[in-house]
Amino acid sequence: MSTGAIIAVAAAVVIVAAIAAAVMLQRGGGPLLKRRFGPEYERVLARHDGSTRATRRELAERVKRYRGIELRPMSAQTRERYAARWSAVQARFVDDPADAVGAADTLIAEAAVECGYPAADSPEHVDALSVHHPHHVQGYREAHAAALAHGKGRRLDTEAQRKALVAARGLFDELMARADAGPSVPPAPAAVPEPEPAEPPAAAGEPKAAAADGTTSRSALGKRFAALTARGGKTEAHQ
Repeated sequence: MSTGAIIAVAAAVVIVAAIAAAVMLQRGGGPLLKRRFGPEYERVLARHDGSTRATRRELAERVKRYRGIELRPMSAQTRERYAARWSAVQARFVDDPADAVGAADTLIAEAAVECGYPAADSPEHVDALSVHHPHHVQGYREAHAAALAHGKGRRLDTEAQRKALVAARGLFDELMARADAGPSVPPAPAAVPEPEPAEPPAAAGEPKAAAADGTTSRSALGKRFAALTARGGKTEAHQ
């Protein structure tokens, strides 16, 4: 058998397996979908008013569409750059929690696109992430909702912003681990510091670097929020 024929047969096998898996998930894969998607399954179930059939159909379609997405590994230098930016975001939280959460939202979106996920302003952005990172995508939604609220001038409780940043870090860490083409994973960033009002301002130059990471226009945030919530017709970020 020629090399071309072998490749064609292998491709056909992969396609048939993907179709069979999608059909199985949609028709009777409720328990399988619940194990795979975890909290994301419960969120979609609630959005469909408890309809397991509609939930299975939506999640099975996501798996069919995004399970084979071609992800790109990052170079060691790129991962180090993202890790340094995340550390700057966390340091910024002490002086400006809202700005730090906005910067984290932007940073995760950029890292996801760098890995090969759809653009941040695309309706497919979060759906694709939910297939590969179902246990952490909700934290990303929460951080984005907090960043959007700040962009609209709404003041959020500092503790709520801290929780949003911590939740978003789960997805950031997974993106960095999955993007690692080598055997090792870069060390995890330091824990998010608790805000201290009496803390003296950071050294000159540091806030500017962190603020550059966190600059996100209101129009850009609004566009991304529309993409994040377009699928269900409801504001999913708060579910």
